[in-house]
Order: sequence, then C-alpha cells, then structure tokens
Amino acid sequence: MQLFLLGLNHKTAPVEVREQLALPPSRVSGALQFLREHSGAREAAILSTCNRAEIYVVGPADTAPKLEQFLDEFHHVPSQRLGSHLYRRSDAESARHLFRVSSGIDSLVLGESEILGQVRTAFETARQSGSISNVLDELFRRAIACGRRARNETAIGRGALNVGSAAVELARQIFGPLEGHTVLILGAGKMSSLTAQHLVASGARRVLVSNRTYERAEELARLFSDGERDGDKMLSGIPNAHAEAVTWEEFPQRLIEADIVIASTRAPHLILTAEQVAAAMKARRHRPLFLIDIAVPRDIDPQAHQLDNVFLYDIDDLQNVVQANLAQRAQELSLVEGIVESEVAAWQSWVSSLDARPVMAALARRAEEIRTREVDAALSQLSHLSERDQQIVRALGKSIAGKIVHAPLSHLRESAAVEPGDIEALRRAFRLDKGAANEDETIGGKEENTEDDKAGESC
Repeated sequence: MQLFLLGLNHKTAPVEVREQLALPPSRVSGALQFLREHSGAREAAILSTCNRAEIYVVGPADTAPKLEQFLDEFHHVPSQRLGSHLYRRSDAESARHLFRVSSGIDSLVLGESEILGQVRTAFETARQSGSISNVLDELFRRAIACGRRARNETAIGRGALNVGSAAVELARQIFGPLEGHTVLILGAGKMSSLTAQHLVASGARRVLVSNRTYERAEELARLFSDGERDGDKMLSGIPNAHAEAVTWEEFPQRLIEADIVIASTRAPHLILTAEQVAAAMKARRHRPLFLIDIAVPRDIDPQAHQLDNVFLYDIDDLQNVVQANLAQRAQELSLVEGIVESEVAAWQSWVSSLDARPVMAALARRAEEIRTREVDAALSQLSHLSERDQQIVRALGKSIAGKIVHAPLSHLRESAAVEPGDIEALRRAFRLDKGAANEDETIGGKEENTEDDKAGESC
C-alpha cells in the first residue's frame, strides 16, 4: 500500500480553475464514498478550501491514476483540462505537503490560522464517513500536531492576516480610509464574520449584512451593532458602528447604497450578475463601486468588471496584500520548516514500523512455538521432576527463546528507518511464514500489524 496526494492550490491554479473542484461540506461524504468505490483506495480524505482542493488516499500502486479519473467522473472536469495545475505526491512527500499546509506555510496568507481548523474538519469528516483507518488517521493527527507546534514554537502566526483581513486591507488600499463608507457583506459565515470585524475596526460606520437565511444575517448584524458585547469584549470595537440585516431578495437593490461589496458565500453558482450590477450602477449614477469576491466558487459575475466605474477583485487579487504580510514573518519560515522536517522523519519512522510489526509478531510466535515444543518434549522425558523443577525448566526455555529474538526485535522496534532488506533477511533467517502475519497491507507493501500489535500503536 502507498500514500498518494493529488491536488491543486492558489499557487498552481487561478480561481476559475479551483472553483471547478470546490466541494461544499454537504458533498464531501458523498465524494469520499464515490472516490473509494471507483479508485480502489483503502482510505481517503479530501481537503477542500477556497485556496486548495486536495485528495489524500492510501491504496495499491494503480490507485494514483484513478484519482484523475475521479475528477472527471465526480466533478465532470477532465484531468487533461487541468493539466499542469495539478500536483502529485506519494508517501513521505504527501506527508510533508500536508504538514506544511497545516503549519500555515503553504497558504495564500503565510501563517494564517484558519487552515488548521480546515484540516481538522477534513479529518473529522473522513472519520465520520468511515473512509479512513490506521494510516490516514495517524497522518492527520500528526499534521494537526505539527500545525500546533508551528504556532506554539514560532512566531509564524503572530500578526498574521487572514483572507478576511486581507480583503479589508485591499479595500483600504483601493478606497482609502473607510470612515463614513457603507459596506455590503453577502454571506454570514465565519469568513464574513471575520471580514466584518476588520471592516468595523478599520472605521466603516455602516455595514449591511445579507444571507439566504435572514436569521443568520440578523445574528451577524447584532454582533457588530453599537454596544453589542460578547461577555466583557466589545465586538464592534468602534462606538458608532451600525450594522443592518438585509433580506436576500432585497440585497440587489441595496447595492445602490454600498461603496464596497464583499461576497463570501458557499453558493455553488453566481449570486450577483453583471446585469444586476449594471442596474444598480445606473440608479447610483455611476458612482464608483468596489466589489471584492473572496468566495470559491465565485459569487460575482466576472463580467461585472467590464462595467464603467465598477472595480471587481477576486481572491487571487489578494496576492499583493499578502506579499507585504509575508515579509514580516519570512524569518520564521525556516523555523517552521525545521519542525515540518522533524515531523516528516517521525512519520517515516512510524511507516517503517508498520512494515516491521508483522515480522516482529511472526518472529515472536515462532520463538514461542519452538520453546513450547522443545520444553514439552524435554519434560515428557523428565517425569520424575517435581512441579517446582518443571516450572524452572519452563522458565529457562522462555528465557532462552526471549534472549535469542531480543536483538532482532529491538533492531526492528528502535531503528528510525528499518530497511526493507533487514525485514526480508529476518524472514529468511528464521524461516517465517508470510501467511502467519495479518494479510492486511500497509504503505510499504508488507502485511499490517496484527490485532495483538495494535495495542502498542501510536495514535
């Protein structure tokens, strides 16, 4: 068995490509089931965010090419169309990639914290769907631990932007000071909440919030209205900020009032068309309108950018904002890379131990079989011995057998990376029957540990 990764992200594919593979949370479980049924993968997990779409699987060697077939059959996107946008990793390189992702150093915004929660969500979804077992369970647990180490042991996350704050910074760069301006937020999810926080903190005095579920829009608006508190913390942070909920049917008309629109929904299709924007521009007498679309798939029709005095930016346009943020924490990057490499080494050691455990179990069984057979044969000829003397003979046999296998077992158990040749040499030297071990396979292509061995596994 091998570990495979197929994916694309903001570095390899523009938003118009990434949105073709975006999966809303409600579809991930179905995608995992489809993936396992059609690829032959034993385990599978999918990490889908606004900036990446990645598939992690454990399976035989012929699983890798079937992952691209999955893109065609499930997403209806021919892999030929994706071309060089895709990256492919296997085994340790797959683990290294996921560890870098969870550490925040492969993100659009270096050090951003949201990705760690997204990795955790991908892990939990895969677990609840029954699509992961021993290997991916261990991989994702280690990835989450690596992300925590990166943030606890370095300053990679201190002062880091997130997509929401980067969007607001872009608005400030384009529009200047936000004091006195009206912002319309489409969507009331976590990213919209973060964006609203930064907008109000940046001086916006009026925030309109619209969501398909009006109650969610009301909830977010209340959080940012003047005087709203969470315990002792003033959520708005600005004394005179005002937020208002807007019904979903009403928001196209309210474009007339807005100076800045920030869209962040999970809709699978456009929610704001170029025609709606054009109608609003006519009513507002072509006063400039700034549209910032941070959703994937995109919320706003790209054709709106062609309208006079309409300035549309998508998530890929945040790159310039991010570059300035990157320079502030670049010195922490090498420290995080060091953490990642130490975690990769630990992962490889764990994988090596998977290959060794069936042999260790078979060797221990062989020693026990020989001990039992020879001691019983000897005792059958020593019937005059007392019960105490027989116990001494049995203990002697057990001690001798244990000492003989101690050195090879210690080598397999303690070596940082056991060579496949070492394992095969022990098989031949002790004439171990391959069929004696558990027939389940592992990443290295050997049998997986037995149930007795699983009690000692790291989890």
